[in-house]
Amino acid sequence: MTSAADGEGGEIRFTDPEMAFLRHVRFGELPARVRPSDMVELAETDPRRDWPDSGPSREQTDAQRAGG
Repeated sequence: MTSAADGEGGEIRFTDPEMAFLRHVRFGELPARVRPSDMVELAETDPRRDWPDSGPSREQTDAQRAGG
């Protein structure tokens, strides 16, 4: 680690191995890499969230008004 406080605003510069160590201390180990053979294709079953719900259907509204 070298200090560059000689008129450069008091910056501290780290070497690449020191930065790698500091990243490891801060973030820890990375999870294992996911292999393509371990991936699964998903099929969405929930309605799209970017499109507003159209509300109850005419049949649902009539049934609610009829008390059923």
